Amino acid sequence: MNGLARRIVLEAGQKVEIDPGQVARIAVSSLALRFAFGAGISVAAGLIGIFLGPKVGGLFLAFPAILPASLTLIANKDGLREAEIDSLGATMGGVALFAFALIAAGGIAMVGALPALGAALGAWVVVALALYFLVALIIRRWTRGPGSPPQPLDATR
Repeated sequence: MNGLARRIVLEAGQKVEIDPGQVARIAVSSLALRFAFGAGISVAAGLIGIFLGPKVGGLFLAFPAILPASLTLIANKDGLREAEIDSLGATMGGVALFAFALIAAGGIAMVGALPALGAALGAWVVVALALYFLVALIIRRWTRGPGSPPQPLDATR
């Protein structure tokens, strides 16, 4: 089992927590880098919209603008494996966001904005959680192999 899979298995068993105190520990330079990446990607999406039309530009606005900066900072601070795990989470969130967009785009004209956005939010939550648990299940099964007992994980690798 590679280190990324081992780390995801460990992460999948942990509770999701929010620590507001972490915000105070973020370096201003890190925030500035995220802002610069986000602004640059937004400007690029705007220019694409001007030259290729709003539908094409809108697709690029869906790009998670601060993801490249965040992954770079995570890789530099915590290592490449942490950045890989975060990119997997971002990918799953992007798939869930696509489900949100489909439901919202189809539902707003049919039932109005509030019911459609409520249904779209529900779809996002369901898809995001389903992907999270599916990936955790696949990795757990992959790390154990068919018919083999659970193996202790070495978190140091």
